[in-house]
Amino acid sequence: MKNNYANTFEKYLNEEFKPAQEWAASSKGRDYISKMIPSLAEIKSKEDDVLAAVYEIKINSISVYIGQSLRTVRRLYTHACHLCDAPEEYFGIKQSEIQTIEMIILTPPILAEKARLQAEAENIKSKKPVLQPYYNISGMHADACLPRGNARREAMINAGVIRFDA
Repeated sequence: MKNNYANTFEKYLNEEFKPAQEWAASSKGRDYISKMIPSLAEIKSKEDDVLAAVYEIKINSISVYIGQSLRTVRRLYTHACHLCDAPEEYFGIKQSEIQTIEMIILTPPILAEKARLQAEAENIKSKKPVLQPYYNISGMHADACLPRGNARREAMINAGVIRFDA
């Protein structure tokens, strides 16, 4: 019998990761990345150089999320797919409220997972991404995100990511 982590990871692979890879290879995905996330297109061109890295996602020039991955570009495709097809669910922002998206590689390759997780935690603490406010709370993982729904949207509004200019 599989453990809970294995079940969760398998669900993520089947429901999010694999569909995002197909999306990124489709004309819809390529067009969205080209138009909305040119920094991801640039990162893709250096895919072998950014394996096992820590990355940052900025929306409307504000840091909203920091993560790490062994297969960085493929993980960024998952985020890009979410930004295209379900930005309010995953990021608390409507597509019409997004002016810019930047995906930035913050570290050179860090193959050792423990060191990569430490670098992720240090970057979260220093950059204070909107969706990860728990970096100073004892007992919480630095990479823990706000729950999906109103909490994410409220945080994005309060941080000025979503602007209601008249």
